[in-house]
Amino acid sequence: MFALVSEGELYLRGNAENEKQFYLMGMESLIYRKRGIPISLRYFKVGKILWDDPDRLLQLAKSSLDGMLNDIKTRKNGEMRLKDLPNISLSLERLLWQVGISTSAELREQGSCSTYLKLCSIKQNMGLNVLIALEGAILGFHEAALPHDTRHSLTQWFISHQALVCSSAH
Repeated sequence: MFALVSEGELYLRGNAENEKQFYLMGMESLIYRKRGIPISLRYFKVGKILWDDPDRLLQLAKSSLDGMLNDIKTRKNGEMRLKDLPNISLSLERLLWQVGISTSAELREQGSCSTYLKLCSIKQNMGLNVLIALEGAILGFHEAALPHDTRHSLTQWFISHQALVCSSAH
C-alpha cells in the first residue's frame, strides 16, 4: 500500500527516500489513536498545494509506490528481525521465539492464524488484536492500515475458532 484515504483525505506512504522531503514540504503525518495514545504513521497528507500541482503529486505518488515496492523486495530478500516488522513488539518477538518462529520468513510461512494458535498454547488471553497485528506484520502494514476485508476475515476466523483458541491455552 503506497497511499491511503482516511476521513476523505489522501495520504502518501513515507519511505527512506521521500519521508524527509514530506516533512520539509510541511505535509502532516497521519495520526492514529490506539487506546487514546497518538501514534504517528508513515503516511503524509496531500494538501491543497499538491492538489493544485498534479505533476508534482504524481511524482510524489510514484516515489511512494517505488519506496513501497523496494521495502517489499528488501523484506523478501533479507531477513529482518521480527521486532522490526510492523506491529511486533519485543515481548511479542520473544513469544514468537518460544513457539519456534525466529524469522520473518518463518512467520510468513506459518501464517497469522497458525501462529496465533501456537501463541495461545503458551499464553492465555491472546486477543483479536494480536491476530491482526501478526497479519499486519506479514503483509507489511501497521495494524491501523490493514485492509478492511483482511480485518473482517480475521475477525470471522477468530470468532469461529474461539472455542479452539480458548481450549488450546493453558
